Amino acid sequence: MKISEYLIKSIEDTGTRHVFGIQGDYILNFYNQLCESNLRVVNTCTEQGAGFAADAYARITGFGVVCVTYGVGGLSLANSTAQAFAERSPVLVISGAPGVSERQHNPLLHHKISSFQAQLNIFREMTVAQAVLEDSNTAGSEINRVINAIKETKRPGYIELPRDMVNEETYELVLPLKEPLPIDQNIIDQACHKALDMIAKAKRPIIIAGVEVHRFGLQELLLRFITRSGLPFVTGVLGKSVIAENHPQFIGVYAGAMSPENVRSAVEDSDCVIAIGPLITDLATGMFSYHINPNQAIVSSPDSLFVGSQSYPGISMGKFLELITLLPQPKLTSQSLNNYEIPSFVPEPDKAVSVERLIVCVNSFITDDTVVIADVGDTLFAGLDLRVHGKTEFFSPAYYASLGFAIPAASGVQFAMPKKRVVILVGDGSFQMSAAELSVAARYQLNPVVIVFNNGGYSTFRSMIDGEFNDVQPWRYAEIVKVIGAGEGYTVSKEEELSAALLAAKNNNSSPTIIDVRLEKNDCSERLRKLTDKLKKRV
Repeated sequence: MKISEYLIKSIEDTGTRHVFGIQGDYILNFYNQLCESNLRVVNTCTEQGAGFAADAYARITGFGVVCVTYGVGGLSLANSTAQAFAERSPVLVISGAPGVSERQHNPLLHHKISSFQAQLNIFREMTVAQAVLEDSNTAGSEINRVINAIKETKRPGYIELPRDMVNEETYELVLPLKEPLPIDQNIIDQACHKALDMIAKAKRPIIIAGVEVHRFGLQELLLRFITRSGLPFVTGVLGKSVIAENHPQFIGVYAGAMSPENVRSAVEDSDCVIAIGPLITDLATGMFSYHINPNQAIVSSPDSLFVGSQSYPGISMGKFLELITLLPQPKLTSQSLNNYEIPSFVPEPDKAVSVERLIVCVNSFITDDTVVIADVGDTLFAGLDLRVHGKTEFFSPAYYASLGFAIPAASGVQFAMPKKRVVILVGDGSFQMSAAELSVAARYQLNPVVIVFNNGGYSTFRSMIDGEFNDVQPWRYAEIVKVIGAGEGYTVSKEEELSAALLAAKNNNSSPTIIDVRLEKNDCSERLRKLTDKLKKRV
């Protein structure tokens, strides 16, 4: 079959049903064939927006695809692809390229950088596998190799398609998946029994559910272990909502010194911490402000297991959870530890909206059908106090921390989960970086609720060093709906206005709703204050 047909079939075989991107002459022929296939192509406003949408889509479905042209398109994807690599999101990047026959004598073709290999070399740093489909005899196997690597590692891969190779014929090659090296079953049994022995002897054991549990689709296994053991659990910042937060054994989100006191003490006073799939990053731990004794910890990652000071390479999270759940559990009494009640929001007449009260109001708006996407900054750290009802229904780039993620990501989420309603928490600075992507919501009749934390600039940096560089041009954010030709917009500064705007948003199911929340310039969450107190010492 043609290389284009083989690539499209391979994408369909992953279960993917949507491709995000922007066309260009180097990819135009293949892009047209994508649009004529069973895949739905979603045109975004920017290549980076397409990358963020594919990233969010991949976090939900297990595989995402973004397709762009060479140079100006491919390099615009560098930031979103770097984030996907850092945070383990399985995205396939497809870039068009000048034809193989066009490259003779090294001509100055448009979008070229220094050489025809430059873009490939850049993507080597941020993808797990790369291929240039310049040989029709090997194109099929190269496509398989890249896609298999993405599925295995949950990290992005890169395919470059020269435009004169699109209609060349290749062969359908079925290659076996790479089998992991076998591990002595006696070693696996020893590790699991040692872990259970540590848990049984502990007086205050606790589980930390990390983001990689979601990336590798292990929620049900972890949930089975949590339920059978009766142990309390927390999540990390990146792993927020990896297990539904209404579970009776859930305590809260652990973020080092940024944690509520009951959550911090539950983890740091524990004599046996069982961490499954954590990413221990600076922002997620309040600049590494956690206090956990590694000799009293069991840490399971995608490719290794630590039980106290003993390392067991090659024992994956899936294998560990599968076996430890089958073994007799310590005799622990399962009890309801989740005493959190969502406070009702009763607006106080003529009272200005604060960050704290904004979160209380949004909490009362969230339902079982709500997905929350928080951009970087106080939208993330204040948003940790939201109680999400379902598993994996809170998204944020809490490690790589790229501003401008939330609005384009919402499109990816809504195409992946069409029955869910998306609430976006975004700062005014991030909004100005990504507002054009609301055009995608208007074009495809999506209905996100965009809540803009409007405090006139970058509050995270104001707490460290303030200056005019932290200010942004004041926009009338609610009126963006007039520009994109769809949606409803509300500007609020009082609690009664905020409550009314969210009620109106609830009733608008066919288009975006933008709520411009006017906040005091220096108002921020307690978590952000604690974080910036540490950050400014490093500036």
